Amino acid sequence: MSSGDAPLEAVGVEKIGSKPKSKEFYPFAYSLIDSTKDHFCWTCLGETVVLTCDQCKVARFCSKQCQVSGAFDHKYECGAIQKCADLNTDERMLIRIIGRYKDILDGNDKKIDGFYTNRESGRTVMQIWEHCADMKKDEHAMNVFKKIYDRVKQFADKNYLVDEEVAFQLHSRNFINRHSISNVDYLREIGKGLYLDLCRYDHSCRPNAIYSCNGTVAKLRALHDNVDLENVETTHYTYIELPPCKIQRRHMLKETWYFECHCERCEDQEDNWLTAVICPVCISKSEFHKTVKLHGQEAYANPQTLEIICDRCHTTLEREYIFLALDGMRTIRKTIESAEDVSTEPVELLKIYQGALMSYERVLPMSNAYFCQLIAAMIPLLSRVSMTKKERLVASLDLHFKCEPFVRYVYRYAHPSKAMHFLQMGQLHLELHNDKDAARYLIEAHRIMDYLFGADHFLSKQTKGFMDHALSSLMQFQRSFVNVLEKAPEAKKALEERLLTKEEKKALKDAEKNKKKRNNKKNKKNAETNKKTIDDDLGDLPELVADL
Repeated sequence: MSSGDAPLEAVGVEKIGSKPKSKEFYPFAYSLIDSTKDHFCWTCLGETVVLTCDQCKVARFCSKQCQVSGAFDHKYECGAIQKCADLNTDERMLIRIIGRYKDILDGNDKKIDGFYTNRESGRTVMQIWEHCADMKKDEHAMNVFKKIYDRVKQFADKNYLVDEEVAFQLHSRNFINRHSISNVDYLREIGKGLYLDLCRYDHSCRPNAIYSCNGTVAKLRALHDNVDLENVETTHYTYIELPPCKIQRRHMLKETWYFECHCERCEDQEDNWLTAVICPVCISKSEFHKTVKLHGQEAYANPQTLEIICDRCHTTLEREYIFLALDGMRTIRKTIESAEDVSTEPVELLKIYQGALMSYERVLPMSNAYFCQLIAAMIPLLSRVSMTKKERLVASLDLHFKCEPFVRYVYRYAHPSKAMHFLQMGQLHLELHNDKDAARYLIEAHRIMDYLFGADHFLSKQTKGFMDHALSSLMQFQRSFVNVLEKAPEAKKALEERLLTKEEKKALKDAEKNKKKRNNKKNKKNAETNKKTIDDDLGDLPELVADL
């Protein structure tokens, strides 16, 4: 991060502890999303499918056992899919929720073997939080519901239907409380699940827990030792992505969950650095990237006039410049959102992103959330464009390095997104033969992975493999280097004279003295021990003679 940039790098290696905690939750209902329904098992969500439902010809299963055990879920939707094979995720999900709700209401749950196997919950579906009143005032939300319900009413089995108001009550609870289900490596969404007990936990933009999925089972994991997962008042995970700034986050939460967030991070004045700008006078006169906040009470030198003044050069930022910076943030957001509508070619996308980057690199600092999101969008494209291996590695590492302070600030404690960023940086350093830097990042990545997922998880094993390789290479280099220097004492002495500071030379001299003292003390102790052993043996001699 350049000199004068926002102090986001203050968050370094945080203490997380050594006693990982987790808690499992089971779904009331779940469904694969449209892009994965042909490739994953509809019962266990496994990635191998070998059987297809004989009736609807759409549902896929990994085994006969899964086909049988998932029958009481699939029966709600099978008839509807026979009539309309392209029922989408929301429609299939609502059909499953209504069907299960009606079976419980009619008492059929007690007659179905395995109805509650890995589906237990401490609450009923009607006991979870809803925003029916807010949704009824939201024209877009009501249009979405009407479209879903009309299709469900048209195609679903009449035995598993409820009236429109009850369907809306269930739909509202589903939309507000459902969770994304990821695949086994947590890298992409494969389904949606309604977990009645997991949704008791509130949101925070600075979470102390995350949830992950293993098949249909969701697991809430503490991000450090001081989290009490049984306490829903103090344990929080996030409902949204964490990189956006406060304005973006609050907009997303209000739009879907109908509340304004006032969590620890949203009330933290440091978060206002994510919408900061570069002082135009400081950068034009001395190339100094002095950041200035635009938001928060502390941004205004005069709350009445709302003047924003650079505390380095004492220049008042002109309104036109502030509007230019705000427009730049909006432009970057729109560029990221619409880039793939313009082109899907990686070279063209990179050109679009680089154009935006160059347009605002002297206006927005590296602490700015929009700027970092633009850089993050560029990283995966580098592997798809034509360049030499070294060029690609160097360019990718540079982008990762620029984002590092932002990543450390946004993802606290043992967050897996931070670990993945460090894992990627470690791998890049390894390929560039920077073993020392590789080891540093990989040790931190492994520490998080091991704490969060356990030593047996494939992400922990993968990270450990890279870490061991980096440490082994580093130790081998050090051994070779030391051997060479030991054979050339003059070169060793010259190197020390050239590279070591006065303080380091003194410390090295003191260390050598201390080492000599320890060795002398150790030798003296060994001599005394040997003498005592001889004396003890001679002391036993009269008794040995008497025995003889």
